[in-house]
Amino acid sequence: MSTKPRNIMTPFGPQVGMVWESLQILGISSFLTQTLNQPNDFNLEWQEIVDIAVPVGTLVVVPTVNFLMLAHGTISPPEIDPLDDNQTFFWNSADHNWGLGWAQVRSSEVFEPDFSVSPPTQRGQLEVIMHLSDYNEDDPWFGMVGYTLTFLGQVPTPVQQRGPIPFGAPVSRQEQSARRPTGRRVAIKSKKFIS
Repeated sequence: MSTKPRNIMTPFGPQVGMVWESLQILGISSFLTQTLNQPNDFNLEWQEIVDIAVPVGTLVVVPTVNFLMLAHGTISPPEIDPLDDNQTFFWNSADHNWGLGWAQVRSSEVFEPDFSVSPPTQRGQLEVIMHLSDYNEDDPWFGMVGYTLTFLGQVPTPVQQRGPIPFGAPVSRQEQSARRPTGRRVAIKSKKFIS
């Protein structure tokens, strides 16, 4: 089999392959990471660890790539905004074969919320990797990848000020009642409930 489950990072450690819980969309963010001009891609070493703020209550961060550029040569200026229609840039091309190239954005860490500060905060980390090489890895190149992050989780209630409830954790009736929205009835079918 060539398709296998991958880890999904959560504040409670990696979940293998799937998170099948009822989660809310807490927010989205959009980023662009650029390698700037690189003299070569020896040993496929380019990567960046990005520290990000996430909405309090985030359990999972889902990156979605929506822009990608990898090219041999250099670009002037070395850092651009591809969404700016008024910006001009020049590609100083290099005639090389595409041997190996890829871009990857993944959520590498989601930390538990910090309720010791007011207002509470929560952090996460991304790992961004880009590579472009011909057969001997000695040619100049540059790359950029744009991506949107979707933050999934649960909005904390006063009962949860100690942090989010782990996946599948039993929840007391008192906590279930505290999480119910006021003014409407909510059917609870399981004690394993995340609002």
